[in-house]
Order: sequence, then structure tokens, then C-alpha cells
Amino acid sequence: MISLDPDELLFDAQAATGLQDFGDDWFQVPYRWLLEGMQNEAQLHLPGRLRARTEIDRILANRLRLIELWRDSPALLTGTVDKPIFVTGLGRSGTTLLHELLALDDGVRSPQLWELMYSVPPPQADSYETDPRISRADDEITVMDEMVPAFTSMHENRGFLPTECIFAFAHQFSSDMFTGLYNVPSYMISRSGLDHAPEYAWHRKMLTTLSSDYPGRWVLKAPSHLSSLPLLFQEYPDARVVITHRDPLRVIGSLADLMATLHWMHSNHVDHAGIAELLGFGLGYLMDEVTAIRDSASLPEDQISDVIYQDLIADPISVITALYSEWDLELTEGYLNRVRSYIAARHTDRSNAHEYRFEETGLDLAENRERLAPYQERFGVISEV
Repeated sequence: MISLDPDELLFDAQAATGLQDFGDDWFQVPYRWLLEGMQNEAQLHLPGRLRARTEIDRILANRLRLIELWRDSPALLTGTVDKPIFVTGLGRSGTTLLHELLALDDGVRSPQLWELMYSVPPPQADSYETDPRISRADDEITVMDEMVPAFTSMHENRGFLPTECIFAFAHQFSSDMFTGLYNVPSYMISRSGLDHAPEYAWHRKMLTTLSSDYPGRWVLKAPSHLSSLPLLFQEYPDARVVITHRDPLRVIGSLADLMATLHWMHSNHVDHAGIAELLGFGLGYLMDEVTAIRDSASLPEDQISDVIYQDLIADPISVITALYSEWDLELTEGYLNRVRSYIAARHTDRSNAHEYRFEETGLDLAENRERLAPYQERFGVISEV
């Protein structure tokens, strides 16, 4: 049996790296919630258990190496993160597309998966595109793709692509990454009561470290930022945030299918109906929360931009142009040409993209549509189902 005992994994990570200091103990609470859920709820099959163990081992080792690096080079933590751009919104609402387009500009830094997986030593500007850690990360991702080939049509992931902040948050073991990969409801419920400020403090430390020898204007992304906007602005007061909007009932079918596929990678017991029901409740609550906080005048509204999914898909150039105008950034023809080329290639690559139907969720359309009406009216979101 592949062990998922929390103390054993901590000990093994220390033995493998020769390091002892995990830093602040804040992570220990969600870490133990997660491991308990993996053992008692996730019903992992053998390959899933092996993948979970490999994932946790890697994160713990990277955390140990980062803590040692910061102890030996404290100046890494004094760097600045000036006017970062955050893309957020419901999953499957265009956040990935917009993030990848914004990351094409000169002088932009967007974290690639490999540098969040293997962060030490920090990346160097002259070897950033050829670092051997890129292929190392890619090899791990390829294994997942081979397990479930359909996954690539749902969400493309590569070591060299811009990736989500959830992989940084994972080092605090409080991250949507884990609820996406595993059926761990007790972890999800317990985590909802946490103060997530330590996640953002860790996030900043990783950004200043990763940009120490390869600086740039950070362009970042995670749907989970949507539920933590006050904390985001608390940690990054000069941030620019762009929120993508799409019919949540169209999103639910897509997200439920994606989560079921991810759970199936790790378990033979996947509750499709339960996933959809949980998403229906969760997204309804989140949309109420987002609408209320946007109307509360507690956020810097002049630093928040809204993008409708259909506008982004129909005319990404116009969306980019409007955002750059709002942010008072120089928009060059060279950048726009890269956007055009990227869009053309993306349309070709995704010609067989996965399709989703709300009917497959088993949810009541009229009931959920009524629940979401205030959000849709507030942000001008059209119904797609």
C-alpha cells in the first residue's frame, strides 16, 4: 500500500531533500485535512494513490527548498510586485484564453507551470525558455494526458504555458487544485472557514523569488481569486483585476465534466450527479457574493474591469484594446499581431474541443435560472441554456 500518512510524507520529504525546515506551521492544518480526505473519502485506486503521493512529495520538497532559499537569501523577499494584472472569473468562462493572450506582450511575466513545480533555483532570463525543468514538468503532464486523452480537449496544460495561481497556493495546502483533483468534501468544507491571507502572502513570496533574475510585469490567473477579491487587493493594493463573465449554467456542465474526469483519473468511484449538485449550489452562492461585494463600494472599482465571454470570443482584439486603454498601457502592433496569430492557431488546435450540455447535470433549469437572475442582470450576462 502506498502510504498517505501525513507525518510519514513530511519525514520522507525531509529525508529526500536533506532539509528540515518547512517554515511557518500554518500549512499543517489544511495539509492534514487534505491527507485525511484522501485516505477516507477520495476512494483512490492504485494509480490515483500513486499520483497523489507523487504530487504531495513534489510540493513538500519544493516548499522545503524555497524555505531554505529564503533563509539563505532573504533579499529575495524584498522585491516588488508592481501593478500586477489578475484574470479571474468562473472556470470555463474564458479566463485561460484571456490570460494566455495578455501573456503574449513584451515585458510580461506570467508563471509557467514548470517554475511553480520546481522553483529552486529561481529561473534565469537567458535560459528561461530552455531550462531542463520545462521538459521535466512536461513529462509529468504527459502521463496524465495518456491516462485520459479526452482531458487535453477540456483543458490544455503544458510545462511552458502560463498557468494558474492555484499551483502557488498549493504550497500552503489550501488550494482549489486539490478539490479539483480529488473528491475530498470534508477538506473543501473545512477550508472554507480558513483565513486565506497566508495563501496570498506565500503567493507574493513566490512571485518576488521567480522574478528576481527574470523580472517583468506579472499577469496572473485563477478562478479562485473571484472569492477572495478583498484579500487580493489587501496583498496587492495596486493590482488590476479583470473578471470574465459567462452564464453560470453553461459553465456548470463544463466544470462538472472536467471535475468528473479529474476525479476519474484518481478513483473508480465518481459521482457525476453529486459534482453537478455541489457546483450548482456553490456557483449560486459565489455569484451572490460577487454581486454583493461589487455593489458594496469596498473594492477599488476603478481597478476592476469586466469582460463578457461572448465579446472575448467574438473580438479578442477589441477586448485587449479596451483593457489596455483602461490600464493606460502602451499597445503595440507587434503585440496585436502575436494575439492574431495565437487566436488563429488556437482555433485550429481546438477544432475538436469538448462539448458540454446542461441537461447532463440533472439540475433544474428554471430553479437555477431564477437564482442567478440578479447576477446576470447586474453584469449583463446572457443565458446560454
